[in-house]
Amino acid sequence: MEETGAGVLGYGSVIDGRRAYERCAIYGETPDQVGDAVQTAKESTRISHVREVQSTPTESIAPESAIGTVSQDVFIEYEFTEGIGPAFFSRGFVLNGASQMEDGRELWPLLVQMDRSSLGRRIDEIEKEYDADITLEQVTPADQDRSQSSFQDRLDELTPRQRQAYKLARQNGYYEWPRETSVQALADDLGVSKTTFLEHLRSAENHLLDPPKAQD
Repeated sequence: MEETGAGVLGYGSVIDGRRAYERCAIYGETPDQVGDAVQTAKESTRISHVREVQSTPTESIAPESAIGTVSQDVFIEYEFTEGIGPAFFSRGFVLNGASQMEDGRELWPLLVQMDRSSLGRRIDEIEKEYDADITLEQVTPADQDRSQSSFQDRLDELTPRQRQAYKLARQNGYYEWPRETSVQALADDLGVSKTTFLEHLRSAENHLLDPPKAQD
């Protein structure tokens, strides 16, 4: 998928014996990019079956703010050992949101009930079994008050494109006064239209400045 420049949002696997089944959203900036990514998935030796799922925007598993201009839901089937997801799920991890795959990197928000030493041992097991390089970016107690989440927490919750847009704007002085760059220049750097860039940036700003309130 990395060679096409598209991204993937995954919502967890169901395991049946040695087979794993998962619904995902493949997203990108153009229909051709997404189509190429779907075709790449179909030709992959790691995936035994890919079926496109027709859905309306309200039925799609991918929130509109989390994807590019175009997305395609797919249902995939693969060997249990071919995906890192089943390695987590078979060891007691629960997907807490959506996994993200973009630019050759995967991000997995997981919920688990165990102490830190047990967590470390299971991560080590997965790394050895799958020859993977896993980094724990953050460990947060499940009962932490969501309203007290840090800025970094909220930054981590952004989609890859939202995070890229926000970081690019900061790095290039968009928030300085006077501004040191323009929206058009930032959009060109990211390789998207001005309108698309603004959608990503505004969504990021809204989430960072006004996080969801904790439920009573």
